[in-house]
Formats: sequence, structure tokens, C-alpha cells
Amino acid sequence: MSPRTRFTIRLFGLALSAALALPAAAALQPGTAQAAGAGSTQVYQAEDSALNGVTVGTSVTGFQGTGYVEGFDQSSDSLTVTVPDGPGGLYSLSVRYAGPYGDKKANLLVNNGTVGEIALPATTGWTDVAAGNVLLKAGANTVTISSDWGWYLVDSISLTPAPARPPHAVTGELTDPRATPEAKSLMKYLTAHYGKDILSGQQDSADERWIEANVGKAPAVEGLDMMDYSPSRVERGTTGQDTDNAIAWDRRGGIVAFCWHWNAPSGLIDQPGKEWWRGFYADSTTFDVQAALADPTSNDYKLLLRDIDAISVQLKRLQDAGVPVIWRPLHEAEGGWFWWGAKGPESAKALYRLVHDRLTGVDGVHNLIWQWNSVDPAWYPGDDVVDMVSADSYPTAGDHGPVALTYDRELALTGDTRIAALSEVGTVPDPDLLRAYRADWSYFVAWSGFEQDGGNNSPDFLKRVYDDPYVITLDELGDFKHTGGGTGGDTTAPTAPTGLTGTATASGVALSWTASTDDTGIAGYDVYRGGGKVASVTGTSYADTGLTAGTAYTYTVKARDAAGNASAASAPVTVTTSGATGPGDKGCTATYTTTSDWGSGFTAAVTVKAGTSAVTSWKVTWTYGGDQRITNTWNATAGQTGASVSAVNMGYNGSVAAGSSTSFGFQGTRTGANAVPTLTCTAS
Repeated sequence: MSPRTRFTIRLFGLALSAALALPAAAALQPGTAQAAGAGSTQVYQAEDSALNGVTVGTSVTGFQGTGYVEGFDQSSDSLTVTVPDGPGGLYSLSVRYAGPYGDKKANLLVNNGTVGEIALPATTGWTDVAAGNVLLKAGANTVTISSDWGWYLVDSISLTPAPARPPHAVTGELTDPRATPEAKSLMKYLTAHYGKDILSGQQDSADERWIEANVGKAPAVEGLDMMDYSPSRVERGTTGQDTDNAIAWDRRGGIVAFCWHWNAPSGLIDQPGKEWWRGFYADSTTFDVQAALADPTSNDYKLLLRDIDAISVQLKRLQDAGVPVIWRPLHEAEGGWFWWGAKGPESAKALYRLVHDRLTGVDGVHNLIWQWNSVDPAWYPGDDVVDMVSADSYPTAGDHGPVALTYDRELALTGDTRIAALSEVGTVPDPDLLRAYRADWSYFVAWSGFEQDGGNNSPDFLKRVYDDPYVITLDELGDFKHTGGGTGGDTTAPTAPTGLTGTATASGVALSWTASTDDTGIAGYDVYRGGGKVASVTGTSYADTGLTAGTAYTYTVKARDAAGNASAASAPVTVTTSGATGPGDKGCTATYTTTSDWGSGFTAAVTVKAGTSAVTSWKVTWTYGGDQRITNTWNATAGQTGASVSAVNMGYNGSVAAGSSTSFGFQGTRTGANAVPTLTCTAS
């Protein structure tokens, strides 16, 4: 973890319109918003948006439309585009901008929710930058660009329906030709699951125990740190415990991931605010990594080798114990706050290669999956020494976004040939958003303390995450050390079950699905209700009983084979148990059942039953608790005002004999919850 400081550059006394004149050759033809459709691009002019603290400019040539928006020098500055009613879905967003004052950044929000950060490299003219994918709901949406690191010009925002993500080009092969069978097998396991689910993770053993005690499940990955094995800390009395913690976690069947807060080999300032134990920060040491690497005969270079060799002792203990390690040295180098990144990318890359070559070539450490922690291509050390890539994410407390923009940058970094992981997070990403944005992070590791403060991750949210069938927990891992790599075992997951359907009664749901396929055979299926596993069966059906009447339940199913490989979850199905209204008025009752639900829409049926006397006409009314809107109806005439709905019989089904029933149905849209409403039935 590191400090994340936002900087704002203010150019006092400078008239922006006079300071910049872009060449006319950079201009595009004026753009207008186009009708939404398959593959169509919608262009929204920045000057037509809602502006907050920014102004419209026209002095810089080459803009589209009637102007552009300039300023963005205050943290509250923003522009907001309203996207009119549409079908919703995933869209690729791009921004046409000019950046004459160097590299800048902007924040991107959709419907007031943070999506991520847009990098705006320095330009000499107008240019378009891809800002990744955004998820729009059905209906109207807002897209906001707000100031992060300011002074740039925004001309327009474009939205295009996002194409399907192509298959990942990850092979699962390690760069170390002498990698241990356990390391190879773990890499094969991660590759087999990549894009199908996400592994849960927690930093620090004590925090992992808190997760188990308060969430009820254990994470799949435990993050640990080689920090206290750094020689300049050991000299001052530290005693590392995390090698032992790693062995214990491995014995429980968990995956081990290590970073290294490398205390500087020398030059510790050791003054108040810059104490020796802060020696991994650049401001707490005078150690110059660039100078050390430039002179292999220097004492500081020799101290670098001493430190690497000291850590190799711990890594070899793990190797001897059969523990594969996801190894993340020199993390967050591009941030510059650690001494290993303080002198720029070339020194950091050279040091990474020195660590790699020393450990694998001299110290004989081969149980590692080498992970580079960066998104900037200038800092990437090369495919020959990197097995995985990762990013660290610390958004605003409570922001559970998918970190989708960063994910796309990670894919671009290696041409999608390396697995990408969220090696540190402050707020855990929402599994629903990960799926919607197609952000296929391999795993996340919540940093120490962020899971307990309640502001970043509430206990209820963590329970929902750990219960989600998309999230792999410790009990679901299987034998990742002996299902691939050097043993030739099975690492191929079954196909996901298809055709999941459910039929409801007042107290139960009967599920059935189409069988999965697997190269070695299906061992069984795990059934999930609301994200939590409720049963394991060997067949393709399950009866869930003891449910509450008039309640919606969502189910998914996963297949598993004998090797413990789990499939991706089936498409979800939402089934609502029947719930009656009571005696009704003038002798009728009405029962509401959700017959299908696909997230943005639903169909439902209402059964009207006469009491002890026949009726000649009936009327059913109800009030929705969410934003459901009825779009078409059959076998009744329905009207809706706000959340209130009224449905009356047609001419042919108004008469219902005593004790008999008739029904009508309808289709609707929604973005929020879809709870069953309480009905009132009146008859004459």
C-alpha cells in the first residue's frame, strides 16, 4: 500500500485561449448525436453538457460543434452529459480532448458512480483517447468527467456499443524453465479459471482470521509480506513471521501471494516522521538505486545482492515445503513513493531484472509466479521475466466499482497474454459489476484493515461477495497444486450448466438444467441461492423447500469434475414463490408470480380466483416498491401511474365461476429490486 496524493496544477495569470492554438489539421467535422443502434456511435458535444466550474471556449481552432470545455483546475470542476433514453448495456467510451500542458488525468463517473480514471497524455492537437467501457442502465444516463489533475480541453464524448471481448491469449506457461511442479500447477489452475470467476483474497493472517470470524468463509488467497526479513530491519530487531504463516496457509489449502516492502539497504534517515521502519519510502532514505545499479563494484550494489539473497532464504523455505508463491517484488514502482521507483522506470526495470536473475539464476528459487505491478508501458520490464500483471486500487470508500479502465490498460500492457489481478484493493469490487463490465480480474486481495473499518467494505457487502457463486473461496479451491503443471493432471473445468429453469409453489422451487460436459466426466453440481450454496447434487435437478411465499429467489448452478475444477456459473434464473392476497373484496383473490427476470426486465402473471360466489367483473390493484414499469399486458387492460398499477378484466374473462380462476400477464422493465407487491382484488 502507498499514499495516493492528488495534485492540481494552476496556471495563474495565463489566458488559456491565448496560450494555445492547435493546428487546423487536427480538426474533425462537427459531430452530432446519432441514433442508438447495433454498432452505432453516439457523439455528445462537451459544450452542450451541464457545466460545473468550467467554461466554453472557442479560441482554439479545430474543435467540433460550437466550442469546447476548458478549465478543470479545481477538484469540483466537471461536465455532465445526459444520454437520452436507451436500451442500456455496455458501451465503449472515448473522449476527444487536447492536452497542451503535459500528461493529465480525469475522473469518469456514470450516474454519479465512479468508474475509474482516464489518462490524458500530453498532445499538440485534438485527439481521441479510449476510456474503456461503461455500463448504462435502460433509460436515461449521465456521464461525468471531473477534474483530477487539471487543465485540459474536452471537445466531445463518444459512446459505441461494446463488442464482445475476444478470448484471452493467456497460455499458462511460466517464464522460468526450471519452475517447480507446484508453481506450474498453480499457474495452470489460475489460467483455467481466468475469465470464469474471481478468487477472493485478504492481506495479512490476522485480517484473514477476522474475515472468517465475521463473514463465515475464508478467502482463497492470503497476501503476505517479506518486509520484516529485510536486513536493514533485522539489524534493528525485527523478526519475520510470514514465511511460517505462508506454510500454515498452504497446509489449509490456500494460495499464497507475497509482496516485499523492501527496507532500503542503506541510507535510512531515522528521524521523526522518517523513522527506520519507514525505510521503504523514498522520503525516508537517501539510498540511490540508480547510482547503485550503475556501479556493480559499489558497496550499495553489494547490499542490494545481500538483501535479495536474504529474501531467497525465506523463499527457499517455502520451496522446500512445496509452497508455490505469487511473487510481487517492487510493487507500485511507477508511483515514485518507494525508493525502488524514485529514480524512474529504467532503474526500476533494471532492479526487477536483477532480483529475477539473482533469485532464479544464483539462489535457485523456482517456486515463483513472477508478477509485475504496473499499468504504464514505460515501466514494464518485459515478457521474458513476467508471468502475471497486477494493479492496486484504492478508490473512494464504499466505491465497489469493477476497476474496468485499469483492467483494459493491463490487457493492453501485454497484448492480453498475461493474467491480470487486483493485488491490493481498499474496496472490494462488486461481482455483479465485474461480470457486467467483463473485467476478468483473476483475484483480489483486500489490504489490511480495509475490511474491518465498515466504511470501505460493510460486513453485509463482504458476506454478499463471499457468497456470490462467481467468487471462489477457500472451501471451493480444490487441489490447485496437483491438477496441472508438472504432474499432467486435469486442469480443464467443465462447461457451465445451461437451460436452468425453475417452477415455484408457495413454499418451494423445483429447478432443472441441462447437463454440463467435461473431458474426464462430471462429478456433481453445486446449487446456489442468492449467492450462497444450498446443495450439492449428482443429477440435473433440485427441489428447494421451506421457502417464504410471495418471495423472489435467484439461483445459479456450477458443475464440478473429480479433480475439483469448477465451471463458471450458469445464467441465473429468478423464480417467485406464489403469494395470495387474502379474502379480497366482494369475493376474489389475486396471486402474483414473477415468471421470468433478466435483470433489466421481467414477465409476471396474476391469477384471479373467485370466492364462494361467481363474479362478473374484477379489478386488481397494487403498488410497486421499486422502479418497475409495465410495457405490455395480455388478458387484461392495465394502467400505471407512478408505482401504482390497476388491471381490469377483458370482455371475455370477466365472468369467473365460484371457486374458479382466470389469469392475465404482462411484461415490464426495471433497474432496481423486483419484489412481489401486495395485491388487492375487487369483484362484482
